[in-house]
Amino acid sequence: MSRCVLLFGLVLFLSVSTSSHAAAQREGFIVGFGVGPGFTSGGVDPNFGSKVGFATDFKIGGMLGKSVQLYYTSKASFFSADGALTATNVAGLGVTYEMASGFNVNGMAGLATWADFDWDTEVGFGLGAGVGYEFVDLWILNLGGTWSRISGTDVVSIAATVSILSH
Repeated sequence: MSRCVLLFGLVLFLSVSTSSHAAAQREGFIVGFGVGPGFTSGGVDPNFGSKVGFATDFKIGGMLGKSVQLYYTSKASFFSADGALTATNVAGLGVTYEMASGFNVNGMAGLATWADFDWDTEVGFGLGAGVGYEFVDLWILNLGGTWSRISGTDVVSIAATVSILSH
């Protein structure tokens, strides 16, 4: 875990200190995908606790004007629980506001799932929010989290992803 935090900090420092203004003015269709370390706490099993794994972030949609994105998004965290690959995901409608400085803020709401890949899936509702920084044209460093209520239990996931966005 400490190696992931150190690596994330180094990438953030280098990207902020060496980048030029990268916020591109986008128009039309967008699609993006990101991966990185993730942390999940809570779960449908009361003995779950907290797990470190990897996270993915996907979006597909379009631009509304020059600085607002509206899209379908899926934010998932994968980890090992009881010896099996397990995932939590929030998928639904997302919106991002891009600032001229290269930073952005985003939010989402949608369907949340908890799956252990033995076809045992629980469903609920989820919300997400985060911030990002476009350190090189179309490459974005994101820090975000999701909260979901699945089978009467709160699940919180935090992720640091590096995404590429195409338009």
